Amino acid sequence: MTMTAPLARPMTRRTAMAAPAARPTRITARTTTGCPFEPETGAAVSVREWKGEEALAQLSGLVAVTARPESFHVQTRTARFGAFDVTYMVHGPLRFEGASDNFGHDVKTLRMVVVLDGEIVLRTGDALHGEQATLRRRDGALIVGWAPVTYTAATPARVVVVDVPADHDALVGLPETAPFVVGGSETALLSALAAFALDLLRQDVETLTPAVRAQVTDSLESLYSGTVSTLAVPSGGDWNRRSQRMHVVRYIATHYADPQLGPTTLAAHLGMSKRSLQRLFEGEKMSVSQLVQAKRVDQVLLRLRDPRYAGTSLDELAVLTGFGSALALRRAVQAATGRTPSALRQEALSGWAAN
Repeated sequence: MTMTAPLARPMTRRTAMAAPAARPTRITARTTTGCPFEPETGAAVSVREWKGEEALAQLSGLVAVTARPESFHVQTRTARFGAFDVTYMVHGPLRFEGASDNFGHDVKTLRMVVVLDGEIVLRTGDALHGEQATLRRRDGALIVGWAPVTYTAATPARVVVVDVPADHDALVGLPETAPFVVGGSETALLSALAAFALDLLRQDVETLTPAVRAQVTDSLESLYSGTVSTLAVPSGGDWNRRSQRMHVVRYIATHYADPQLGPTTLAAHLGMSKRSLQRLFEGEKMSVSQLVQAKRVDQVLLRLRDPRYAGTSLDELAVLTGFGSALALRRAVQAATGRTPSALRQEALSGWAAN
């Protein structure tokens, strides 16, 4: 099989784009032999490669992997966006053994895998009593990290992997009773998620401002949660409530700038009463109103710390983030941080000037 990698210079060392004269040039990607699917501390993009018998032994010390030494080859490129670890991986024939260790992460983790080329077999249990699924081009699967699922490729393959903590606020429809859930190539969101992830890994991530990075992360979160909602199977009578909560969270993420957004407008959008909407979030960490307010605060804080918005007035920021007025913005920022917007902006701009 001919492997055509979609990323420009996908697995080579590279240096960051030229920075302004006042700032030193920083390395944004490094070749390393650390954990395959977790970004290296301090690196915008982590590029890793293993090849041959010695590298196989080294990687086996990090993850449970078996392969023929003479054909062993793995390349990964990973970046973190918010809570999401996004990885593009090219590998030869191999098997990742099911380990129930949350893919090496410290918390319970959910993994989305989308196949770009090749064929992957997922298996849990033995041949008689377990489950098995074969993923081909444009197929994908949602895998829980706390169940032993074996990943096997008999031929070379290219995949996109996106990991996120299972307790992420937007992911309320997990397949708790199944170790993995498979989606076929007809599942449009799988292809959209893979394409978006690959596009992110093409970017010079280091140059993204905080506000742009937050917008990118919001888009990734919306795609991921939408794909989870499409793939996840019903898990008891609460499934409809969980699916509706996920939809509300996604809607808030894309409409927070609307000053009219709140329980009343959200209920109308969903075709339910305001009381029914509020009941969806009973027992959750935040109510609908609190979710809207938290999203707006996050967005205004990102802009206050972004040098591109240094000349943007508080009235303009209030419009951009849905507060409606500078007074409402000031009150929300001070309630959340204990500091004024002007103080937060000045501190951030001083930090940028120092660098």
